[in-house]
Amino acid sequence: MSNFRILNRQKTFCPNKQPTGIDIFCRVIDNFGDAGVLWRIARELKKSGYAVRFIVDEPETLARLAGFEAQTPTPALGEKTGITVFRWERSWDEGACPLSPSEVVIEGFACRLPPAFELAMAEQKRPPLWINVDYFSAEDWVDSYHGQVSIHPQLGLKKYFFFPGVSPNSGGLTIEKDYLEQEKRYGGTARREGEPFRVFFFAYPYGPIKELALAFLQCAAPLTVSCAMGEAGQKLFECLSKPHSESVCASRLSFVEQERFDRLLWNNDILFVRGEDSVARAMLSGKPFIWHIYHQDGGAHRTKLEALTEKMRPYFDDATLFELWRRFQYEYNEGRVDAVAWKALLQGYPDWAQSTLRWRQRLFENGSLTSKLSEMIKNTLK
Repeated sequence: MSNFRILNRQKTFCPNKQPTGIDIFCRVIDNFGDAGVLWRIARELKKSGYAVRFIVDEPETLARLAGFEAQTPTPALGEKTGITVFRWERSWDEGACPLSPSEVVIEGFACRLPPAFELAMAEQKRPPLWINVDYFSAEDWVDSYHGQVSIHPQLGLKKYFFFPGVSPNSGGLTIEKDYLEQEKRYGGTARREGEPFRVFFFAYPYGPIKELALAFLQCAAPLTVSCAMGEAGQKLFECLSKPHSESVCASRLSFVEQERFDRLLWNNDILFVRGEDSVARAMLSGKPFIWHIYHQDGGAHRTKLEALTEKMRPYFDDATLFELWRRFQYEYNEGRVDAVAWKALLQGYPDWAQSTLRWRQRLFENGSLTSKLSEMIKNTLK
């Protein structure tokens, strides 16, 4: 691999030139997570003036995210956004692929493009800019690998690696250009002393749900808990609904399309989130959060969780509060709930909220992932 060195060059485009085409390939592996990250990128690139094609192997999953019924015909899924959507047929992985490559090809999470499509890329007079957008991580190695290139062993094509992250030298997070405007329009008011804590819950079903419910019921602080659609949300709702409690009120949420997800976060005080796209949105919201990270073999998820946690340490003025948050989050991901730490976090909520707001400011200063992608594209396609 060699470092990609031309990210900062400037280029002026002819105003009459046709929009640059971008193909985004997506395989759905982790429920809505993979499609969610890439669809968010696709939407923002389209708003930036690119002609975007989205090729996904499970359009049914994308349909829910895009605000359609699951059985909506694939071509209709891009109607609201102007994105052209194709079903990634299984036959393409073994035989011919009918698509001709655009000027830019984004491979989501090393999903491996159809071989025939790769061959078509190599046969172009000028091969497309090929970018692999990888999984998010706050680990230190991301800064070194972001922007590096590998060479296809048979076709000689260059593929650049783009790593989302939380440092200035990473790919950053997708921050919509109108994010703050939308927040101002749809965001709720900050919590006032004495009011119930508004808690949003979205987690994997293998988490310690019964233990968390018990901690909620025993902490004495008033809570209104909004349980996201899914198995985990249903379990927590049932656990909180069975015993009579004057301090905890639980409700079930219907499915929320991606475009409206941020509004849900802005209108809560504490966010239990899972996976990659949700934790990114939680961090951008500036709200205190608990991350249920997707478990990986060999405990690799623990390293990722610890990396993000440690990156946030300097943004906590209260070292004791940081350790409480760190301990609760770690225990939660190990299948346990530290009820003492939870109660202390609620007591220290004003400081916790200020810490996550400072962290949010840092993420905004890092710049948006899609802006960095756009800069890379414009500087390369000369």
